[in-house]
Amino acid sequence: MFGYIVPSIEVLDADERERYHDVYCGLCRSLGECCGQRCRLALTYDLAFLALLLGSLYEPDECCGQARCAPHPVKPHGFARSECTDYAADVTVALAYYKALDDWQDDRSVRARAFAAMLAGPYRDVRVRNPRICEAVDAGMADIGALEQAAFAAAAPEADAAQPAPDVAANRFGALMGELFVYRPDDYWADDLRRLGARLGKFVYVMDAAMDFEDDREAGSYNPLVAMNARPEDMHDSLKVLMGGVAEAFERLPLERDLHLMRSVVYAGVWQKYNTQQSDKEKRRG
Repeated sequence: MFGYIVPSIEVLDADERERYHDVYCGLCRSLGECCGQRCRLALTYDLAFLALLLGSLYEPDECCGQARCAPHPVKPHGFARSECTDYAADVTVALAYYKALDDWQDDRSVRARAFAAMLAGPYRDVRVRNPRICEAVDAGMADIGALEQAAFAAAAPEADAAQPAPDVAANRFGALMGELFVYRPDDYWADDLRRLGARLGKFVYVMDAAMDFEDDREAGSYNPLVAMNARPEDMHDSLKVLMGGVAEAFERLPLERDLHLMRSVVYAGVWQKYNTQQSDKEKRRG
């Protein structure tokens, strides 16, 4: 979905790598059993971090074991499933459904349209089971879509309206992710989780804009950095500031289980795609 919220495997020991794999597989099983087997196609590493985070904070009972599954029918794989992986599965379906709709609208991708159609039924089920998730995603994506349309309209030669501030859409996506990180709205930790999710969401939005700069500029797709002519390499310091806020919010939470594993995401993993892209650019420049 995003592809940025991933661990830095190099800094993990064998037990931590196995633990991450187990939670990732647990999320996959939650997707299959809660949302339908086809929804396993929406599985991402990003939401495995949410499952780890909520599991560490609330410490629910986990169902752990070894089992075969549709993606791995021959060799049994370890898994760790809990109510937190079930919640992350619902979030996965909601975000993947809207991502597919967005790709269809932006790129007229037939594949995205088919994927959205496949997820429409499971998304309706999530709305019944967990309406707060879908309300947050519906409202957030509608607002972001309106902001992007306003930016396109303002860019027209005959337009009199001013461009929306470049960080408005990032802030709105952050607010959306903040709501999705809240596991129990009336819980003591709700505000801290909302703060962490909002800061991470804003970082992801800006990082995605930086990573897609060249493609969006060529395609004419909305990208606030293109409007600012702010190249990805120019955004490094701003991204560091944003991620510093994420780290501060993360460290406020009383986490113990899987702490080093999650820190590998917060302090290193989120930079892997960006660093690889910048390194490739340097190599091409010679």
